[in-house]
Amino acid sequence: MKRRMAFVMVLILIGTSVFAQSKAVWDAKNRQFQIEKGAKIRLGVDNDKVGAAIVQLWDQLHPEAKGIVEYMNLGAAGSADQITQLQGDAPDVVLAIDGEVSRNAQSLLPLHKVIADAAKSFAVEPFFSGANSGMAVKFIPVAYDGMTFAWNKTMMDALKLDTKDANKDGLPDAFDTWEEIFALAKKWQTSRPTYKGKPVTIVYPMCLDEVWSGYSNLTAGGWEIFPKADPANPGFDQDSFRAGLEFIKAAADAMISVEVNGARTPAASMVWRWDDALNNETAPFFLVGTWMDVNGAETKGGYDIKFGPMPTWNGKRLTPFVKTKGWIINGFTKYPSAAHELYRILYTRDGLQAMVNNSSYIPALKPNATNTPSYRDDPNKAEMAKAFAFNYPEPSITLPKNPAKKAMDGYYGIGVNLELRDTWDGKKTPAEAQANLINLYNKWYEENNK
Repeated sequence: MKRRMAFVMVLILIGTSVFAQSKAVWDAKNRQFQIEKGAKIRLGVDNDKVGAAIVQLWDQLHPEAKGIVEYMNLGAAGSADQITQLQGDAPDVVLAIDGEVSRNAQSLLPLHKVIADAAKSFAVEPFFSGANSGMAVKFIPVAYDGMTFAWNKTMMDALKLDTKDANKDGLPDAFDTWEEIFALAKKWQTSRPTYKGKPVTIVYPMCLDEVWSGYSNLTAGGWEIFPKADPANPGFDQDSFRAGLEFIKAAADAMISVEVNGARTPAASMVWRWDDALNNETAPFFLVGTWMDVNGAETKGGYDIKFGPMPTWNGKRLTPFVKTKGWIINGFTKYPSAAHELYRILYTRDGLQAMVNNSSYIPALKPNATNTPSYRDDPNKAEMAKAFAFNYPEPSITLPKNPAKKAMDGYYGIGVNLELRDTWDGKKTPAEAQANLINLYNKWYEENNK
């Protein structure tokens, strides 16, 4: 009996010890989390320079624990999935895309109240609450991952276009609506300008064939995909969606993209041309992604790119997709308190400065957040950060009977691009394209939701 009691006591002590190590401990006096004895923390990143900078920052802030943090490059996507797959063999703190969080929630550690509460002062909505919907806070957005509207000031000045921005909204006052941009395109049909010895045949390289960046076209009437977070209803039946198709037709009628001979660019050629616009100055207006080397393009080409929200059409502002990336903690970590301390540092001004200085990422922060890094050496990021506040978070909802399938897979997989092509080429009216997309999505949903 005594042996049995002793054995039970040992189990209790072991259980208590394990439980004690399964919590982050906040040191209120020193305003930091305690670091477990013998802790070793691995940081999962998608950029070697960021990883090295964070390790260096940790060593500076914690000389008593120097060398306990190392980084691993996990690539640009799928890092949260690796936690579910590898559990304790995955890194302790990982940079992940917001859309990966919900499907791996069971593998992630809820964040300590100190961090969750602090995040409310700087985390941008709806990205913060959206990624943590229906669960404890496990993710805090740290950077935008998407595209924003851009205009080439140097090119526009050379073309004698008015680039004044008196209201400081990030857009030239003379071209802050699509009506004004379309009017410019129509004017150029009879008086085609040249820039650096070449005719300017594109006003805006609208993308129809790649529907992620092309999503913004469909928002011209104020439409948002999956507005009620219902995977069965993307909202294709709404009048505002048809207005987006009408916007594409209006752009085609305005001839915003033509060939050298003056003929309207065929829809099949309305592919991804954003890089060309940035690097080769093929258009005054375009979109730029967070991964693009804007500074390098400006330095090489000797021009100035400006950023702002997308112009309005009929008073409605177009909204490109955007994702956020943020840090998560592996639920299987052996050192939750040390992991929390690293997590805390990542969201300090110094942590965000390390990210800004060593990557193309744009911090996702509320205006005037106290942890806002300096953009002194990169004003483009400051402009892009303001513009991203107008973007729409790409939905991450899944099908109720098939949670492995995302509702957005339907948007990407039913041939939306073909309907946009036909609308541009005049083969279908906006109403006809709308009706076809409604049927295509309903069929896809029925086939996949099981």
